[in-house]
Amino acid sequence: MRREVVEDARFRSDSEPGGLRRDARRNRLGVLRAAREVFRERGLEATVRNVAHRAGVSTATVHRRFSGRDAIVADLAEQVAGEWDERWEALARGFPAEVALERALRLVASETVATRACSPDHRELFPERARELEERVHRGLCRLLADARETGGISAAVGAEDLRLVMISVAAVVAVESDEERAERAAQRVVTHFLRSFRGTG
Repeated sequence: MRREVVEDARFRSDSEPGGLRRDARRNRLGVLRAAREVFRERGLEATVRNVAHRAGVSTATVHRRFSGRDAIVADLAEQVAGEWDERWEALARGFPAEVALERALRLVASETVATRACSPDHRELFPERARELEERVHRGLCRLLADARETGGISAAVGAEDLRLVMISVAAVVAVESDEERAERAAQRVVTHFLRSFRGTG
């Protein structure tokens, strides 16, 4: 029996009223996890076949969940944006405002290193979606900055454009460093430099 027929039989079982079947939902999330790994490694030149292979399913199964690579990218971008929103909320609840901002900037720097193979392609092929994701991340950082300014941990002179400058500088450093470990260290040094200036700005 063909693999996709076996998979279909499995997905038709264990149904939930009013939503995707549990197996189908797990399968969809598995495809998105695989896509994130593959896109990070290969950029958006990766194919549906590459994603299916990493997810351990057939390409036919992927196409039943997504119309194509662009649909995978769209869902993945929305998933990533939602994860960032959850991170901002968790940081704001769990740490003093200044520490929350620092941890957020370091997370964004690490993500810049991890996704650099994909990011240039993403901005070129999906400019509107890339801008939406960047703005969503920026708004989250701005909320944390406002809290840190209010508590006095960060100078009142620091504004939204300073946060953009951090991210631009991180991206520039990452772009010229081919080794991932060195790129991570360099990105974190950039964040450290800016945080020191944020605290010391008059």
